[in-house]
Amino acid sequence: MLIGLSPAHLQPGQTVDGWRVVKPLGAGSFGAVYLVEKEGHHFAMKMAMHRASSGDAEQADARLLREMVCLSQVSGHSNVVRVHAHGRWQHPTQGWLYIILDYVEGYTLGEWVEKTHPTAHEVARVFGKLSGALAHLHSRGVFHRDLKLGNILVRATDGEPFILDFSVGDYTLAPELTDTPLPPGTRRYRSPEASRFLREHGDEHDARYEFKATDDVYALGVCLYDVLTNPQPVSETPRVLVGAQWPPPAPHALNPRVPVSLSAAAMHFIERHPEKRAPSAEVMRRELDALLHEEGEAWTATLHVPTPHLPLALDVAHNDVPQDEAQHSTLKRAPGRRVAGAVAFLALVVASLAGYMALRSMPPEKHAQRLDAPPAPLPSTDAGAVEPVASSDPPTPPVSSPGVALPPPVPVEKESPPVKRAPARIPPPAESTARKPKVLASRPSWPPSPWAGFLKTCAGATAVAALSLGCPGAQVRPEPGDCPSEARDVMFNRANKNGLRLRPGQAFMLTLDTRQPGPMGEGGSFSDGPVTGVVRISRLPGLPDGTRLSGYLWTGGEFLVGRYTEAHLPDGRTVPVCIVLAKEGYVEKWEESRPGAAVVGRSLPAYPVERWP
Repeated sequence: MLIGLSPAHLQPGQTVDGWRVVKPLGAGSFGAVYLVEKEGHHFAMKMAMHRASSGDAEQADARLLREMVCLSQVSGHSNVVRVHAHGRWQHPTQGWLYIILDYVEGYTLGEWVEKTHPTAHEVARVFGKLSGALAHLHSRGVFHRDLKLGNILVRATDGEPFILDFSVGDYTLAPELTDTPLPPGTRRYRSPEASRFLREHGDEHDARYEFKATDDVYALGVCLYDVLTNPQPVSETPRVLVGAQWPPPAPHALNPRVPVSLSAAAMHFIERHPEKRAPSAEVMRRELDALLHEEGEAWTATLHVPTPHLPLALDVAHNDVPQDEAQHSTLKRAPGRRVAGAVAFLALVVASLAGYMALRSMPPEKHAQRLDAPPAPLPSTDAGAVEPVASSDPPTPPVSSPGVALPPPVPVEKESPPVKRAPARIPPPAESTARKPKVLASRPSWPPSPWAGFLKTCAGATAVAALSLGCPGAQVRPEPGDCPSEARDVMFNRANKNGLRLRPGQAFMLTLDTRQPGPMGEGGSFSDGPVTGVVRISRLPGLPDGTRLSGYLWTGGEFLVGRYTEAHLPDGRTVPVCIVLAKEGYVEKWEESRPGAAVVGRSLPAYPVERWP
C-alpha cells in the first residue's frame, strides 16, 4: 500500500530502494532532486512529482521517463550527465518513478561567470565542449529543447561543463507529450523562427512546431552572448533583450574586453535567419575550437572586472529549481566590510528619506529646476567610453560550497525560465499619453498610495535628479516577498475545504486583461496599472476556465511584470491568491513595444506561488 508521502518531502536519512537521502537539491512541478548515497558513492536522484496513474496534466511521470530515454541514447559523452539506474519506489507499477544520475559538484553556467570571472580562452573552451556535446546529442536523434544557463553545470574541480535536465527533451519517434504549438521552454532562448511560428499559428489547435538542430544552436548561442555581456547573469536581468532588435549589439560593443573574433562567433550563432546561422553544433564546435589558438592579453584577461557588490536586501531563495541553480556557495566577508556595508545601507536609507522630505517642502519652481538640472559628467577614457569606477580594495574571493549539486530539478514553467533568481528591479515608464486602463474595483496592493505620487515624480526625473531626490534605485519594481498566509492557505492547504487545492508552480493559461481578448499567439499592448485577467485554459479544478483574477501590471524596462492577488471564481466566491505571469514573475516584451505600451502575448502561462519572485 502506498503511503501518502510526496517525493518533494523526503527527509535526510530516509531510503528509497536502498538509496539513502542525504539532502534535497531542489524541486519543481515536474520532479524533485535529492543528493543520495549508496555504498559510499554520491549520486543525484530525480523523482517524478506525480505517479503515472495520478492524472497529472503536466505528465511529470512521462517526462521523466522521456528524460531517461534521452540520456540513455546519448550515453557515453563526457560532457553529458549519465543515468545509472531507475525504478519505481514503493510499487513496481504504480509507484513514483525515479532515475539515478551523476552528481556534479560545481556551478551553473551563470554562477560560474559570477564566481570565477573566466577569461575569453576559458569561455571558448567551455562552449567548445558544450557544442561538441550538443553535436553528439543531435547525431543520436536527440534535441535538448531547453538549453540555458541553469541547465549547464561547470564542475568546480576541473572546469568541465555538463549538459543536464532533459525533462523537455525529444528524440526520434518519441510520443507526443504537449498539446501546444511549441514545446515547453524558456522564451529568451527560443529561436526567432519558433517565435514567428507561435505568432502565426498560436491559435491553431493542431499546430506543432518542428524543432530543429538550429534551434538548439541558437539557444546555446544566447547562453554565450549572456556570458560575454553580463557579469552577473544569475543575480541580474539580462543586459540585452536578444530579439528585441536585429541585430542586437555585438558582445564586444557592450563589453570591450571581449575579443572581436569571439564576439563575431557569438553573433553567428544567434543569426536571426537559420540559413545564416551556424548550421549545426559541429560547425559551432569547430569555430570555437579554432579560437583556442588565438593569443594576446585580451584572451587571458578576465572578461568582466570583479566589482564589490553592496547587498541592499537578503538573497531570495529559489522557489523551485535549477534553474537551475538551487544551490549557491556562500561568500565570506570580513567583519569590517560587513560593518561598512551596513553603514552604507543606513546612509542610503537616511538620504532617501531626507530627499523625499525635501521634495515635499520644496516650492514648485525650485522643484522644476532640480528636475531639469543636467547630469554630472562621468569619468571617461581617452576614447570617450565610460569606465567603471574600481574600488581600491580587492574583492573578497568567493569560497565554493562543496554541496552545490546538480543536476537541478526539472523546470516547471518552461514558458519562462524555470526558477531563477528574481530579476533586477525594473524601472516604471515615464508618464505617457497612451490610454490608461480603467481602474478596477479591487485596489492594487502596490504601490502604496502614500508613495504613488512620489514614485510618479521619480519616474519622470533624470538619473541625477532622481538620486538627489532620494528616489528608489533606477530600477523599481515590486519587491520579492512572502505571499500572505491567507492566500497560501487558500491555494495550497489541502485540509481547507474551501481551498483551491493547488500546488506551487502548476501552470495554466491566463488572458492578461479581459479588455484585450484574442488568439493566444496575438500580441496586446499593456501599460502600468490594475487589470482583470481571466483563466483561459486550465486543468486545475481549483481554478477553472472563466475564473477572473484581479491584478496589477508593471511595464517599465525590458520586461512586463504581472501579479494577481484576488480570484473571482465562477461559483461566486472571491478568495486571495498569489499568481504571477511566467515562472519568474516577468515576461520579455516584444520588439514592437514602446515606452508606456508594452507588447506581449494577450494570453500567457501563469503560476500560483508561495513567494513573490
